[in-house]
Amino acid sequence: MRLIIIAISTMMLILTSCTSAKKSSEVPKAYVSSTMYKNFSCAELSQEADKLRAVEAGLATVVDKNYKSQKDIELVTWILFWPAAFALDEKKSDADALAKARGELEAIKAAMISKKCGSAAVQ
Repeated sequence: MRLIIIAISTMMLILTSCTSAKKSSEVPKAYVSSTMYKNFSCAELSQEADKLRAVEAGLATVVDKNYKSQKDIELVTWILFWPAAFALDEKKSDADALAKARGELEAIKAAMISKKCGSAAVQ
């Protein structure tokens, strides 16, 4: 009985670790140069940051939904027809867009710091 429990536990660990889909909290920011924001005023930088925060929140929700869906599909695929598990679509483009939005927010923050925008800090 103990051997069966160990085998099932090992199999579940393998099955849940196969996909490279990421949660939104695991998506790193992509590098974006702050030079594209050098001609923006502090008010414009603040407005742009507000827009990007909204985009980032929406993308984070999409990435988290994709992650959960991917994990659910992966489990069913492994149980029903395991060779298909290697062809799962991980919606990497959503995670890439989230990384870019986070990078742009960081670039705006750097531009705001260089312009000494003061209380208009980007989170």
